[in-house]
Amino acid sequence: MKKILGLIVIILIAFIGWKGWDYYQSTYVGKDYYAVVKAPMPAETDIKADNGEVIGRGFKYNVDAYAENGEKRQLDFDVITSGDSANGSAYPEGTILQLKASEKRIIEKKVITSDKVPSSVKEKLGLS
Repeated sequence: MKKILGLIVIILIAFIGWKGWDYYQSTYVGKDYYAVVKAPMPAETDIKADNGEVIGRGFKYNVDAYAENGEKRQLDFDVITSGDSANGSAYPEGTILQLKASEKRIIEKKVITSDKVPSSVKEKLGLS
């Protein structure tokens, strides 16, 4: 009986560890995508937290982004320009972005110059 109970505990610990690793990989480990902010430009709007509370004013962007291997992905993100949670300013049309994205979220976003974009992606973004 102790052996069976011990085996169940080991299996349970392994399962919890695997689920934790899977969650971490899908949430915090991402790859680089490249995008250009194109028209139509978003209008300034209220940005809300998951609970519906307004946390500031800003812009909601939706961009077509490409990985170095050519994979296309549509990415959505907010830039909060006012309020306690302000995290940047509006991106002008033509801004080139490098976005590190996991399966679930944008981990990091940076404005870059066209020379930092991989050549395999430049044509897809219209930067050739």
